[in-house]
Amino acid sequence: MRLNAISWFSSSKRICPLCGRDAGRNAIGAPIPIRHSGPRQALAVLCGLCRLGIPWITFAACKICGRAQSCEDCIRRSDRAFALSRCAVRYTDMMRDWLALYKYRGNEGVETVLSAMLAFGYERLSEASGQKFQAVTSVPLAPERLLERGFNQAERLARRVADWYGIPYVPLLKRLRHTEKQSLKSRRGRVVDMRGNFDVSSSISVVSGNILLVDDVYTTGSTLNECARVLRMASDEGKPVGVYGLLWARS
Repeated sequence: MRLNAISWFSSSKRICPLCGRDAGRNAIGAPIPIRHSGPRQALAVLCGLCRLGIPWITFAACKICGRAQSCEDCIRRSDRAFALSRCAVRYTDMMRDWLALYKYRGNEGVETVLSAMLAFGYERLSEASGQKFQAVTSVPLAPERLLERGFNQAERLARRVADWYGIPYVPLLKRLRHTEKQSLKSRRGRVVDMRGNFDVSSSISVVSGNILLVDDVYTTGSTLNECARVLRMASDEGKPVGVYGLLWARS
């Protein structure tokens, strides 16, 4: 019998990219609520415990922003520029750790997993809106933040979802100024901070169709709303742009 010596030194275990456990352990019974085979395969690399710990938003209590609980921000907002949005997961402590692992370490394996989770939000958004999307874009980073981090996490996630679902990714927006981290601000501070902070990219003259706007976390919706306002202002007169938010997590 011929023996494969390489197999003596190789591990049969698949390691979960988020916790380091055996990815095959406790995998049975951990559902992946996504139809597309690409994201499903990407999430299959997680161990069962990590998959069971994902806090999917399967029911949108707020029909506008997709939050799992009632949303005072949507009730108070009188100048909403986006049509509606959906988020994939609740922003729990575990999700915060996962996002930090990606944003501050740039682990490609984590990027694939988070993108696959975002795909769940995309499928929910498609069902809720009944719309087809002509382009995917993302909330841009300020040049200073982009230089510091080395990549825009929203753009990376958006490009993967665009590729899975066959929608063109187009960088429609640019950020005009650097601001402090939004997590450190009050709701009013976020709203004020975002005003006039975005514009369409210099290479874009007119925006048309239904646009899928991607970001990582929805807190008050101020960033999403301001970006949507700018995109709608850049549309053809008489042909309003529909902007739909797709976000990885909802706080």
